[in-house]
Amino acid sequence: MTRFLVLFGALLLIALLLMAGMLAQNGYSLMDPAMTPMVFAAVLVAGYVSWRINGILKRRDQSRGASLDKTGGKSGGIFSSKPSAAQSARAARVAARRKKLISEGKLEAEPEPEEKPESDEAPPERVSQASPIKDRMAARAERVRRAKEQGKL
Repeated sequence: MTRFLVLFGALLLIALLLMAGMLAQNGYSLMDPAMTPMVFAAVLVAGYVSWRINGILKRRDQSRGASLDKTGGKSGGIFSSKPSAAQSARAARVAARRKKLISEGKLEAEPEPEEKPESDEAPPERVSQASPIKDRMAARAERVRRAKEQGKL
């Protein structure tokens, strides 16, 4: 909500300053009662644009936050905040309750993900186009070697 209000205030200020400047050049005043619909439209547009920007940044925080928070990184975005004390306390209570249930046997512990040992046999068959040219050429050579073994070449 804070991010929305800051964006709304900044956008409204910019819009009103631009309108006041343009009207002053033509000899009008923004405070004239005839300009009330213009000011109202500026408020509505600033509100809509800040709502859209806030929604985009919120989605970006949620998608980045899931991966960055696990590694201890700070989620990106404008005005990003840490979890509140209440959220941290709730997470601690949930973790303690989970450990208690696991120790009582009422809940099964989640299995640890098995780590696959890295094999140094051959480079992967496909690599990203963003990878270095050396890796791409090694992957291509491996595909050619496998095709020759299978009799395709």
